[in-house]
Amino acid sequence: MDPIEKFHLALSSPVHVGAKNREAWVGLFHPDGFVEDPVEAGRYQGTKKIETFWDVFIGPQPSVAFDVKRDFWAGDTLIRQTTVVNITQAHPSRELQVPALICYTLREDRVGSLQAVWEPRKIIAWFWGLGCKGVWALTRHGVRMTAKAGLGNAMSFGGTLWGSLRRDQAEGLVQAIRSDDPEQWEAFRGAEIRVGGEEDLQTWSSDPVGALEHLQSLSGPLSRMELEQLVICGHHAGAFLVDPSGEGAVAILMRTEGSGQVASMTMLWSSRPRVLTLQ
Repeated sequence: MDPIEKFHLALSSPVHVGAKNREAWVGLFHPDGFVEDPVEAGRYQGTKKIETFWDVFIGPQPSVAFDVKRDFWAGDTLIRQTTVVNITQAHPSRELQVPALICYTLREDRVGSLQAVWEPRKIIAWFWGLGCKGVWALTRHGVRMTAKAGLGNAMSFGGTLWGSLRRDQAEGLVQAIRSDDPEQWEAFRGAEIRVGGEEDLQTWSSDPVGALEHLQSLSGPLSRMELEQLVICGHHAGAFLVDPSGEGAVAILMRTEGSGQVASMTMLWSSRPRVLTLQ
């Protein structure tokens, strides 16, 4: 199936956000679907909670747009390498640009989940850099989030700011992936690893070397690839590896435990740069 046709609901998400069409956006999701944006900052599951997410995070912003650099897909999963471009209540014209990995999954012909990995610390620093107006906007957002989404979700968002995966830890995990070394991949034993590339998505629960071999069958040697982008939120990391001498790339979404051990990982291969665009 053509990926634009298959993922047309997920691709409609930024369109509806940009148009501020709350009803259409919420209607994209499965009745039991969920939003985690960013990951670990609260799960908004079911239609009512997704409506709450809109009212807290999307609706109040004067403008939200998405600058997608590349799409990766396999099976029921679409990963987008994007920058979210916001005009916030803190400043009428200054753009807040948020590099992100956004992952959609499908469920019964609807959007089953939306998970975004971006770096809350950098966003808060941007607001602080605006001085009083930025602090006012952050305070107003915090009050709104607590009142509408609840204290638990507000505290979860705060939890992404400390006790997180360190950047050097994340870089070390990416280096192990790039190593092509089965012994280093053995460190991922126990993790659920999903690998795909523009077709089927396969899962390995206790065979990291099998996952490595399948990824290599799609991409060729991983050691030739360079780390283009790394974003970290809580215990999640999103990474994009690119072939500097070719067109191929790999998108990686990983979740770690508190110890830094990988608990789950999705890796999607893309043979050439492409952005899926609705007609």
